[in-house]
Amino acid sequence: MSKLADSVGMDTGPPSTTPRVDAGITYSQTPNLDGIVVRDPEPTATGLWTQLTDSWNGGGLAGAITTAVHELVTDESPVEVHALLDDLVGDALDGALANILRSLTASQSRRRFWKALVVLPQLGSGRPMGCRSDLDDIHAAIAPLVESTHTPTVSIRLPDGFREVDTETRRSWCHLVASLSQAADVRLVCSGVDRAWLAHHHRDDLPGVSKRSDVRLNEDVLTAALDVVDVGSRHARTLSLLADEDTETLAYSRLYSAFSVGHSRVRQVIGDLADVDLVATYGSSRNRRVELTTAGRQFYETEIAVQRRLGERVSKSGKLCNDSRVTPRTHEGAADLPQIASSSTADRHRLPSHHETRYMSRRAVSTALGAAAERGISVVNYPISPQDDRAEGRWHSEDDHLIVSAEGDNPLQVWTTLALALSDYRTFDQALTKQRLEEHGILDMLKDGKTVLRGMRNIGWLPDEINSYEDLREAFLDAANELGELTKKYAEADDDDLRGPITRNALGLAGSLTHLLDLVDVELTRVLKLPEFSRRFEDDRRDALFRSLAIGSAIGSHYGHHVAYRQLFEERSDKRRQAFDPTVDAADPWARLIGSWTLVGDFAGQTEAVADALREHFGGLDPHDDAPEIAIRSEVRTEPTRRQVAETARRMLATKDLRLTPEATSVLHGLARTPFDVADALQYLADDNEGRRVDAAEVRYALAQLEPGRLLRGFDGRRTTPRKLVSSLLEAERPITGAEIDERSDVSSRSRRDHLADLVEIGLVEETERGYRLCLSFSDVDGDDADRYTDVWPALVADPEMPSVHVAAKVLRIGREHHGPGDPVEAVGWPYTGVSDPPDLRELSTPRPYLDDVLPALWSVRERSEYVDDPGVTPALSAAPLRAGPPIGQTALQDTADGDTTG
Repeated sequence: MSKLADSVGMDTGPPSTTPRVDAGITYSQTPNLDGIVVRDPEPTATGLWTQLTDSWNGGGLAGAITTAVHELVTDESPVEVHALLDDLVGDALDGALANILRSLTASQSRRRFWKALVVLPQLGSGRPMGCRSDLDDIHAAIAPLVESTHTPTVSIRLPDGFREVDTETRRSWCHLVASLSQAADVRLVCSGVDRAWLAHHHRDDLPGVSKRSDVRLNEDVLTAALDVVDVGSRHARTLSLLADEDTETLAYSRLYSAFSVGHSRVRQVIGDLADVDLVATYGSSRNRRVELTTAGRQFYETEIAVQRRLGERVSKSGKLCNDSRVTPRTHEGAADLPQIASSSTADRHRLPSHHETRYMSRRAVSTALGAAAERGISVVNYPISPQDDRAEGRWHSEDDHLIVSAEGDNPLQVWTTLALALSDYRTFDQALTKQRLEEHGILDMLKDGKTVLRGMRNIGWLPDEINSYEDLREAFLDAANELGELTKKYAEADDDDLRGPITRNALGLAGSLTHLLDLVDVELTRVLKLPEFSRRFEDDRRDALFRSLAIGSAIGSHYGHHVAYRQLFEERSDKRRQAFDPTVDAADPWARLIGSWTLVGDFAGQTEAVADALREHFGGLDPHDDAPEIAIRSEVRTEPTRRQVAETARRMLATKDLRLTPEATSVLHGLARTPFDVADALQYLADDNEGRRVDAAEVRYALAQLEPGRLLRGFDGRRTTPRKLVSSLLEAERPITGAEIDERSDVSSRSRRDHLADLVEIGLVEETERGYRLCLSFSDVDGDDADRYTDVWPALVADPEMPSVHVAAKVLRIGREHHGPGDPVEAVGWPYTGVSDPPDLRELSTPRPYLDDVLPALWSVRERSEYVDDPGVTPALSAAPLRAGPPIGQTALQDTADGDTTG
């Protein structure tokens, strides 16, 4: 075996990996020559990571990670492997890290295995595989080691000249070492003087570096601790929170926000733990912190972690989060299961005093750009998962697009999260760059009195002394910091009087950046996730949130360069006097929404009711008496268009090196309920496909991964049999009998017969001599069902430019007329010639879902201009007009009726 193969250690595991060794960190003056030794470490986190994982230069950690991944996925199916690794690392590396780890399980003869080894050392900086990468990706890559039963021994010397390195670089380096100590037996080699210096400067960043934390768990300490700490108590939860941090330290303010009790009670808990030597406190009165002692860590592992793992076995708890922390522990076989999300996230209704803006995953980007309705609002009925930190924003920029997302709970939380995401430093690094602002004349506007910026666009934070790009950037970053400090003050003081000022500040900051982006032609897409809408949003709560969206959208709308909100709804007379009067074009009095909104959540099938509520709140904004005769015009959509599905699928398939086809678009549009379900399905396809077209067998496999409830629009929650039948037939690898369908679908024979007949009638299912099959290619390449390389599609599924679309339109017209209020259709004529007849929809027992929702998408008839507005063929897609402002004259209203509602 080559030196490189030796360092990877695929056959027997790397020699530095030994079971039943405690993970953690030890400070030593002499190195351990066993295991992985970094004798001359780089002083940066990315440099150290490269030294640890570059197999071509002897970095042994790549082999340990490879062995860990192999161990975790042993005996798992491909779908289970994908789900396990995706749960483990989440959205790291724009969602690509899970695929990289999966590639480590491939044979060493496969190109993807070696490509994965090349990517690992590149994490943390640059653009590995074309993805943005930061230090969070490095921490995520360590997760398989944390979950495995093997613990590598890693010796790292403190870098020469470490004290001269800047503070933030040192902190990042220490955080990497701390994260590594969650999975490895780390020996940090340094002198006693160096350790004292680290304890003084980096006590927050390195676990156990302080001498005060060296108290051991002897019998006396254990007895005293058991008297104080009960299972499930605040004391136990505090220890868990500390153990879940890589550095095993927390600020008092973070603990305050984790509990719904007064600050004095939290301080009492910390004092109780300090009295029995389980924690130590340090820092100034304004920045007080608490750290886990060695005794506290040992007590946690022996008394608390055991109970947590037992609870996980019983509950089989769900997905890991990509930013979850897993405590150091002894790796002993299967006793350790994946940790559940930190208990600090249990109370999701308090705004945390600290939250981050993270990059979006590729899947999130694909759905955001796919589901967006240009200059409008898209409402998507999809059970989005709640975030661990509901105040954590997500961010992505590419080409001329910026995407931000937030989880929706209340107006303060939504607008604060969106404002902080929009004002993130990355916005200026990648979207609002100096070059772009120069090209669009914004920097000249700064120097020429700011008439457009302040007087018309109402962009705040631009006093007279702001006259350069650097000043502008600093002003907005400072504004974001001030907003963050205000939310921190609110979290610590729990003062409801601050809610109004915070929300107004956030609305102003978000609105200012929205207009600045519009001025430089950056398209803004906002995603609002509502995971608890159907369970916890009573009318008052929904109304408060939707009214704030209406106000924020009005602030983010413009008539020419004039802000619509200031012109129409501003209640403060002094602010109205400061605004410039617009010149109104009577033929075009419509203000336009900047960018788009996507509201996604479990709406319990009530998307139309959500759309109506949005329209009500937009229409309910009250214009002031002096408002000009202009109004905001937009639309709200509740059904996915073919363009939305195609854009989502195209982006997802590009990550798999596959190309989309018209036929695949039609099937995905017809069978998957939303673009989010399309993304869920396609993420399961394999990588490295060399740019070929996606085939029918792959579409079948992808859709088979969806739950039955995520298939087929138009069926209400009481009529589940058609979805179950389609799901079972997608999963089948051969034709199956009616009895097999009953067993797989868990439906009665009568219900199966009734609904299966409809699926056969529409040409989605075919009855053969051996049973029923869904009309998509099986994956077999030989045998009786070998149609892997012969694309099999349902009847009338074709490129909408092909003549068959006219046949599909005629079939739908006959079906709608037959099942309509008039007389049944007896004579059908063309295209039923008796030679190769298309589906006959007159025999459908449940016609409406197929005629209105499934078949128009599956057969792509709306793509032809002659049918898109023909109610005899297909109902119009649900796109209701959305207006805010005073009544508009008859001429403009007629223009609206004749033209595009979005402008």
